[in-house]
Amino acid sequence: MTELSFYDLAFGVSPGGARMDAHFIRGTLDEVKADLAGELAEEINLYLLCWYGAELTLDVYQHGKREQSIDLHPFITIAIDGYPDITFKGPGEPVGYDFDEAADGGTLSDRMFMGSLGDAVRVTVDWSRIEVPPLIGEVAGWDDEVDLGDYESVEYGMTDFEA
Repeated sequence: MTELSFYDLAFGVSPGGARMDAHFIRGTLDEVKADLAGELAEEINLYLLCWYGAELTLDVYQHGKREQSIDLHPFITIAIDGYPDITFKGPGEPVGYDFDEAADGGTLSDRMFMGSLGDAVRVTVDWSRIEVPPLIGEVAGWDDEVDLGDYESVEYGMTDFEA
């Protein structure tokens, strides 16, 4: 396997009440941004971030070796009409709202889990504060496979090892 450079957007929840181990192998930051926006558009994933403390990192691999891991939590803001903004100190450390506190229609965590927030929720990622190094050398692309250490032969694109 060629030692390619690539980004790995990793979104996961340790086994327990929920399971997820998704990896988005990408060759451009624009692809990573689109993948993350898609994941954060799903309320169940916001629930996993807020309630289950889901891990969310952008790992940078240069020449097949992980050179940097960036925790994306501190750069995410979840705005929900009628609630204070939710930010994160890190995984499992949301700031801004008590998810067990009942409001009209149940707890916020219940509403996220059920996907009933709809247009009332907006998520932003402050990419201007994230220092993501450019990839160097030969960059992974479609039809390529990479080695993530624990997982060998991961195809370009999205793979959820818990699915």
